Order: sequence, then structure tokens, then C-alpha cells
Amino acid sequence: MNNDIHSRFDYSGRGGLGIHPESLAKIALSEIANESLDQRFYNANLTSSIFNSLLTDELEYTIKLIRKELDNELAIPFFFEGAAPIIAEKLGDSWKEDTMTFSEVTIAVSKLRLLCQELESLYLKPENTPKSASKILLFTLEGENHTFGSYLAALKLKKENFDAHIAIGYSESDLFKLLEFGDFQLVGVSIGSETMVNQSNLITDRIRKNFALPIAAGGSFVTHHKALSRTCLDVDLFQPSPKEIKNLLKVN
Repeated sequence: MNNDIHSRFDYSGRGGLGIHPESLAKIALSEIANESLDQRFYNANLTSSIFNSLLTDELEYTIKLIRKELDNELAIPFFFEGAAPIIAEKLGDSWKEDTMTFSEVTIAVSKLRLLCQELESLYLKPENTPKSASKILLFTLEGENHTFGSYLAALKLKKENFDAHIAIGYSESDLFKLLEFGDFQLVGVSIGSETMVNQSNLITDRIRKNFALPIAAGGSFVTHHKALSRTCLDVDLFQPSPKEIKNLLKVN
């Protein structure tokens, strides 16, 4: 594959791509409309309240806010699969739009990660990862700032009985050591922006040649530029559903 991204599309228009990215909130609402999320518990005001609390309050207060809503029948899957991604996307947008500093966004995302970890046991059941589960490695590239999405993706895979692992910012040699001894059946790469496409293609090409593993791509670049991703990324799957992964790996 030609790894020169400039040969795949023209850098014209706003943002260098000539494409205005979709809001993740709109994507979530679309999923709700398709009944992939529980619309009874979609609450834009609550999502906004959590976002503001992460910016201004101590983490303990935000945790109490979430637990109070859980007592009022907030669906924990919606928090992890709806509200948390929307909040993370809004934080990223705030940095891009220069309404928040990088350090402010980093602190807020760190608090969001801790909040999710506090609630993981409610989202994942003990039986979610059987010993015979297929092993999947999700990795982000060196220099990539978008890592929260990989964490959420791993949680969702664990909920669907996969043995998901995360490698963030590993060098190529360290990543290859993981693949050599990890007995993984699938590799997923998270791509946050078009600037990481060439690097992704180089490393996925080497993974395929050395390990003959299927490769999936996700991340905000793939989310916002689905059609474009299929022309410039050399992978086998794009944001695959758990069902698609099971079909590929031929597991139940």
C-alpha cells in the first residue's frame, strides 16, 4: 500500500481535510435512535452536569453525583457507551477550539478515567472474561494524545467476553515483544488524527508481515472520517462491533 497520505486525498478546506467532523454527541444520538443505546436514560443535562463537575469539582463529588443518578435508574451501559465518550470528545474539542488549555483537558480526562475505574465493577461482571476468551491487543501509537478511547473500547470488549489488553505509547520493538509472546488473535490500533495515518500504516504493515494477525482501526479519526479511513488505512476492520469480531475469529 502507498503510505503517502497526500496521495489519498487533498488537504483542502477547513481543518486540512475539507471535512467538518461530526459531533460524537450526534453519533451517540444516532445510536440511540437505532436502539443500540437505551434511550430511556439519555439525558443531555446530566451529561453536561458530569462534564462541568469534572472541570470544577473534586472527584469525590462527581462520583457521588453519578451514584445518585444510578440510584435514580441511570443505565450504567449508557454512562460508559454514551455519556463518557461524549464528555471525552467535548474535552478534546475544547482544547482544539482553545477554550481550555492542554493541562486543563489532561486533568479533566484523568478525572474521567478515575471516575470510570470507580464504576467498572458495575459495568463488568465477574463472568465477562472467561479463561478461554480470545485475546485482543489495543494499542495507541507513540506521540498519540488520544488514549481514553482505547480504554473505553477495551472495557466494552471485556463486557462482551473478550480478553482485551491495552498498550499505550509503546515503542515498535516493545509492541512486537507483546505480540510475540502474548498469543493475541486480533490487534486494534487507535488513530486520533490524520497526522498519525502514515505512522499507523507503517506499523500495521510490519505487524501483518511478522505476525499474520487481523488488524482493526478505531479512534476519533475513524469515527469522524469513516469513508476516508477506508481509502487511507491498510487494515482489515473499521470500528468492528463485538459480533463482527466474533465472526472474524469464529468464536461464540
